[in-house]
Amino acid sequence: MAVFEKSKGFTFAELALVLLIIGVIAAITVPTLRKRIYRSQYERGAQKAYLTLNEAFDEAIVLYGSPHKWKNNKDGKTPADMITEQLKLRSNNLTADGMEITTTCTNDGCDFTVDINGPKKEPNEKGRDIFDFELIFAKVNAEENPTDDAGMDKTDKVRPLDTAEKLMQNNWKYTDELWDNPTPGS
Repeated sequence: MAVFEKSKGFTFAELALVLLIIGVIAAITVPTLRKRIYRSQYERGAQKAYLTLNEAFDEAIVLYGSPHKWKNNKDGKTPADMITEQLKLRSNNLTADGMEITTTCTNDGCDFTVDINGPKKEPNEKGRDIFDFELIFAKVNAEENPTDDAGMDKTDKVRPLDTAEKLMQNNWKYTDELWDNPTPGS
């Protein structure tokens, strides 16, 4: 008489069921994880752009003096030249770490548009990986300087605009609302 021992392995059906459950869980969690990773990268990138622009501006002040004197400098450099020189931009407006910074300056200030991951990486959307900043040079006569809604002086510092401003106000963190609806035109 033959005695059959009970098998201690898994049947194919049990293994398939476990793999199906793992697949469903992965399908549910992977998009959320990807969203968090992208959000975190863009948050850090926006903050880094802000700090990079401020550092370049501070270095330009050390080299060239007060910004309200820049339009009459003896080197013949424009304010854009003075700041972009400190950003150490390559000929394609890229920094060494791949940010694309476009600078437009007048005698009154500069506007910056920063693509934190460069022009070749998606999504290339304002408020997602492209952020705007401004710099307004102080006037010699302090009463002529613009102020914000709270009456604070808006001059001689790089200020984030639109989505970047909201990120800064939220300690460089996207809210779900801001992530899902980036500021139009930012």
